[in-house]
Amino acid sequence: MNINKKKKFILYALIALLGVVIFITSIYGFINTKKTIFYALGTIGIIISLIITGFFAFSSLKSYHELQLSTKSSFNSFTDEMIADNLIGTLIYNNNNDIVYLSKFLEDRFGKKIIGQKTNHFFQMLDHKFEEGQLVFEIEYKGSVYQVKHWEDKNTFVFKDYTFEKNVVDLYNNELNVLAEMEIDNYQLYQSTLYEEQVFNLNKVVIETLDKLVSKYNFFYRQYNTNGKFFAITNKESLDLMIQDKFKFFNDIHNAIKKTSKTDKIFVSISAGFATGTKNLYKKMELAKNALLQAQSRGGDQVAIFSTNEPPRYFGSSREILPRIDRTRIKVIADLIEKKLSNKKIENVIVYGHANADLDAIGSALGVVAIAKKFNKNAYICSSTQDNTTKKAIAAWPELKNTFIKGTQASKLTSDKSLVFFVDNSNPKRTDNPDALINAKGENIFIIDHHRLGAPADFCPKINKIIDPSASSASELVTEIMIFMNSKIEVDQKTSQMLLNGIYLDTLQFQKHVTSKTFETASWLQARGADPAISTNSLKVDSDTYEKVTEILNEIQEIKPGFYLAYKDIPLGDDIISIAAEEILKIDGRVASFVVARQEKGDGYKLSARGLNTNVQLIAEAVGGGGHFGTAAATTKENLEDFIDNIKQAIVSVKNENNFN
Repeated sequence: MNINKKKKFILYALIALLGVVIFITSIYGFINTKKTIFYALGTIGIIISLIITGFFAFSSLKSYHELQLSTKSSFNSFTDEMIADNLIGTLIYNNNNDIVYLSKFLEDRFGKKIIGQKTNHFFQMLDHKFEEGQLVFEIEYKGSVYQVKHWEDKNTFVFKDYTFEKNVVDLYNNELNVLAEMEIDNYQLYQSTLYEEQVFNLNKVVIETLDKLVSKYNFFYRQYNTNGKFFAITNKESLDLMIQDKFKFFNDIHNAIKKTSKTDKIFVSISAGFATGTKNLYKKMELAKNALLQAQSRGGDQVAIFSTNEPPRYFGSSREILPRIDRTRIKVIADLIEKKLSNKKIENVIVYGHANADLDAIGSALGVVAIAKKFNKNAYICSSTQDNTTKKAIAAWPELKNTFIKGTQASKLTSDKSLVFFVDNSNPKRTDNPDALINAKGENIFIIDHHRLGAPADFCPKINKIIDPSASSASELVTEIMIFMNSKIEVDQKTSQMLLNGIYLDTLQFQKHVTSKTFETASWLQARGADPAISTNSLKVDSDTYEKVTEILNEIQEIKPGFYLAYKDIPLGDDIISIAAEEILKIDGRVASFVVARQEKGDGYKLSARGLNTNVQLIAEAVGGGGHFGTAAATTKENLEDFIDNIKQAIVSVKNENNFN
């Protein structure tokens, strides 16, 4: 068709040229002739030539224009089809956000009726909430996945259908192998306390549960020793399905054991660590082991998922596992500390609790100082902030003043000749010296804590850590270390008293989280001068404190059955917020309490959470905090209204946080 138009254009141009020739000839004849007839013929020739020239000149220009439009249309059509074949389309809108153009690809996918609509209405039709500033985003519509790029300065959206590529990537990701380490919690304890038949039933129930996973998922496992340990291989797709189920199949073990045992007091659970991300199988295996250790350090009965590409995720932990009765780990770390302190190269010992230290943090720190002094080392506690209850207790012993140092002094003293201890806390950033690790050797760092880990504490060797969530307090753990040291540790009255104060605080005067080991350590401390009456008095509140507690509890509300929240925008000490949280649980039917107030120092807010057979740690972690199964906390710099909304959302969203569900 383009060829015919070219010929037509040439023909019209030649005729127009002929008309010009006739016009020139006629003019020439008209000027040079004297006869009337030739004047007439010249005039007629001029008129005819003008008509011919004008008509065919216009026709040739029109033909040329049509040729150009046809060529351009063919090129645009070809370009549009070529782009559409590559699954790309464009949408153009005007300054009023009205859609003015859709490429063929988008017309075929979404229809021509879209032209004239607002862009927001168009994206609503695609179930996507478009927001200003979105430059690249993804849309799923009728089984296809589109990557959309927004060119704001061009008023253009470019759509790319990458369903195939996404499916290929998803298929690749789904088939990535996942390694897992699993262990029956407290298996050695059960071997020593249950009948052989009960232990057999225990193993049977666990294996039956794992066999169900084999039949339901792409899952393979093997038991690789006689201590209740298992190794498993699965893939990412199966892991995602387990995550959707929130690993609830492990809860079947709890109930099944009760049916096969002769007593309802036995609670058996599994801790598991899954590893994804890296292709290196050795690194993945190490990652799975670390994930298992993290799950156990957080109290067991849960699953930890570690990835090289994502932050850790945790599932489970609806009840506390039985406390360990063996003292092997305590003995190992006691011997290691003794060996380190016997080294003549070690000159200083620096002990850190947590910021706004409580009685347990200071009591356990003083215990470590007493151990260090037995070996003639310079020992200091880096703590510049304490709650009011702790300040009063310290004030009763003026001689302790020289034991406390500030962060700058601690940093100057820290070297390869120093031992660094973290007690009642495993995160250096939560101390009064965030730079505590600078200049410290990893092998000279120790952690003694009873809180569940919120993040891996990988800055010191595993053997240097005793993190036991079944212990009542850090003071209990430090006292146990003293008891099991080969060298006899001389404990003066003030140290034993402060250690007992710490135990009294975290057990709410032996009302919760108490084991036989707690009573043993308390008895040992009492034999060395600690007075339970003094510990009880240290926890009493004065009338002003009681009024503050009453004021904040006037704002109490039930978020869901058994879960109560109280908050007020008034400055309160951390200890008072904790007292208020404990006070809420004194009424029958309440299983979890959450109290929020403004911190006395700074512009942040503090959440104190307490639970009875309820994992408040999961809820505290959801708002950026952490802690223990039944005792947790969080702080924030956001405004009170947002913080409260987040806490309410966490309380409602977290499921299976207790065994009452």
